[in-house]
Amino acid sequence: MDRTERQLLIRRGLIAVAVVVVVGVFAGSWYFSNVLRGDLLMPTPFTPDPTATVAAVGTGRIVLEPGPDAERDGVFGLVGPNGYAQVSNVLAANETGVERGFRLYDGVIEAGDEVAFDQYAYAGDPQLAHGIDYREIRFSGDLGQHPAWVVDGDRDTWVLVVHGKGLEERRQALRMIPRLHQEGYPVFVITYRNDTLAPNSEDGRYGWGFDEWRDIESAMFFAEANGAEDFVLYGFSMGGAISATYLHEADDLGRVRGVVWDSPVLDLEAVVDSGADDRSVPGFLTWVAKGMSAIRFGIDWAALDQVERADEFDVPILLLHGSDDATVPVESADQFAEARPDIVRYQRFDGVDHVLLWNADPARYEAAVMRFLADVTFQE
Repeated sequence: MDRTERQLLIRRGLIAVAVVVVVGVFAGSWYFSNVLRGDLLMPTPFTPDPTATVAAVGTGRIVLEPGPDAERDGVFGLVGPNGYAQVSNVLAANETGVERGFRLYDGVIEAGDEVAFDQYAYAGDPQLAHGIDYREIRFSGDLGQHPAWVVDGDRDTWVLVVHGKGLEERRQALRMIPRLHQEGYPVFVITYRNDTLAPNSEDGRYGWGFDEWRDIESAMFFAEANGAEDFVLYGFSMGGAISATYLHEADDLGRVRGVVWDSPVLDLEAVVDSGADDRSVPGFLTWVAKGMSAIRFGIDWAALDQVERADEFDVPILLLHGSDDATVPVESADQFAEARPDIVRYQRFDGVDHVLLWNADPARYEAAVMRFLADVTFQE
């Protein structure tokens, strides 16, 4: 083989390698964009998996076999095969068991049960969880009728709660409803398109606020027709992104007194990058997959970056985030708070994971929220 033939063979080999690399990157990015579609855009129910085993149950006490969830302090629901209970902080722990406060709500929890920890801490609805009367109503949106809870109160400012990602997640509000009700605030816990029993969008996908903000607006029309004069928006996780988009898109923001964000998604791209790192997905592959997702699914990453858009907000914001959030990086909250100290009141909960802030410290959490509400509604 002469020199010319060798060079031709090398060039062909390099071209073949390049084609394989390009095809591999394309295939990998296409696959990861499908993963993003499933993780970010498709409505799916959230069901906690069993992570602990009951060793013994007594009056006001439960002993769990040692493990990460069993040993994590805080107030959580406990879902067993035949019952629902609530556990409070760890009272004692050793190599044989973890003792915690215990309150049975429904059914039975007994030794040997495999149990799941429920971050929402309460089951059912305001009546079942707390004995608080409420109304199950439906408000009209541009796609149809949306179910919602209304807990009546004496004040003219309604707290409008927007839950996070997942089907029928209104239970997120159950942790704060008693305190809000005690202080006289009407609480309006809404659903949005693609929720259980709510109308579906044509593509059946979450828009991370681009479409759902209209459901907030529709809910406000209902509330105003029923006595509301103004609102505080209260968004959990993706509900934070939805309420942020409402603040960008709505024509009349004068009716919004303030916003409470619990573990909000302030930069969806940062969430994806963090998740890709956890999965050891190469950065270049992630970058290409995000570009594909923008084309295939219409995700406008820049529009969902509230950190970069921080100067567009002009309502008071209470921002609550955990330093150990494994789902939504706390750095986005840090940066947002730093960018807008004039309107943002920031509470950073050290060592706490995603939307577990109330669970970790109910007294601190409730005090922060109620002080903020009093300030923005001009209550003494």
